[in-house]
Amino acid sequence: MMDLLSNFLVFALCYAGLSCLCLAMDRHHADLHGRGMEPPPQLRRRLQWGGALALAFALAWAMHIAGAGYGAVFWIGSLTGCGLLLIWLLPYAPHQARRLARASGVAALLAAVMLAVL
Repeated sequence: MMDLLSNFLVFALCYAGLSCLCLAMDRHHADLHGRGMEPPPQLRRRLQWGGALALAFALAWAMHIAGAGYGAVFWIGSLTGCGLLLIWLLPYAPHQARRLARASGVAALLAAVMLAVL
């Protein structure tokens, strides 16, 4: 159970982090808010920092649960899976991609709390 929860935490953090980085880009922000719209500089910075921190936490947790070598490979595999999911979702269903990013962020927090309690 804890292994499944730990793996889910890494995947959820990777998806949330990559989503933040994608939504900080002009193109994907315009997909959500209309043509020609750009994210304000403060929002762009928050999304970039939030995405980078989520990916760093995912890497740290992957290395914690699997060791440095296997953890890095597991993290890269999770990034690949999340990247493919975003590649499929962002062009065709950007609002669903954003909802899933929010849900994965909340789920990551819940998984981290559950792992701390267990």
